[in-house]
Amino acid sequence: MRLLAALVAAMFAVVAMAADPSLAAGGKQPAKALNPLEQPMMFSVVRSGAGYCEPNCPEWIYGEGQIVAGTPAAFRQILRAAGDRKLPLLIVSPGGNVMAALEMGRLVRKLGIEVEVSATRFIACSPRQADCAPNGPDKGQYLGIAFSAGAFCWSACPLILAAGEKRYSSQWAHTGVHQITTVYARERVYFKERYRIVNGKKKVISRKVLKRKNAGTQSSTKLPKSTRTALLSYFKEMGIKKKLLDAMLSTPPDQIRRLEPEEMLQLGLISELTSSDTLADPERCAARQRPDHCVIRNAAPTTIIVPQGKPGNPT
Repeated sequence: MRLLAALVAAMFAVVAMAADPSLAAGGKQPAKALNPLEQPMMFSVVRSGAGYCEPNCPEWIYGEGQIVAGTPAAFRQILRAAGDRKLPLLIVSPGGNVMAALEMGRLVRKLGIEVEVSATRFIACSPRQADCAPNGPDKGQYLGIAFSAGAFCWSACPLILAAGEKRYSSQWAHTGVHQITTVYARERVYFKERYRIVNGKKKVISRKVLKRKNAGTQSSTKLPKSTRTALLSYFKEMGIKKKLLDAMLSTPPDQIRRLEPEEMLQLGLISELTSSDTLADPERCAARQRPDHCVIRNAAPTTIIVPQGKPGNPT
């Protein structure tokens, strides 16, 4: 037997499925995206800027942008900022990372959060702007107005919508799906190997990786068995019919299959189709049975007038 050492110059390519399968709309993020919908999802705590509802106005969490691997962590962070308030989630997204959407969806269902496809127009400036300071009555809070007209939830976004304790979409909002694109990362690995020749056969003793180099990516619309299983399990958890997966698989990744309102109701994707914005509607806070996310702030002190002559009343 003899001991041999060799620097393996030949490179082998390791092809591995990306840690997070994603939909075509949620591909690689540009280094400097100007469009907020091309940037990772950002969450904000918002209070209605409709002055007529004060001091009792609706508050909500607004999520806007691409669903990426860090989105569930960002959502947990905004939940901590919201504190004890159980605020609904208003969301607008072109889609993105499937596994991240499933993780966030399970958190939404666990906490019993209501979800609506609806956008938010901020009163002063967008929280994405570095110099935009919160302008709401509570710390870290922004003033804004919700609107569902033109709002959309595409690709992986409906997976989050499906998780809502109650799920709303107005007739003016758009929800759509398409095929899942799985991205595979290729990597060249250079290594140093020590081996022995035993009875004419090579026996590796040790292998040390010297460096790794990105060798690009490959993508496929063939749905991996593990992803299919994960989706069907999730649909069962959320009470969503399996036909939603059929709608996804029947649409090419470069197109969007818009789900009709009645179809979403039948699939269980939404629990109510509304004629306008619902969760952030200031009028709901004026109702006798108002939602919990109608929050009284900066209420004017109440003055009680007691008729003169009554005991304890100064004359």
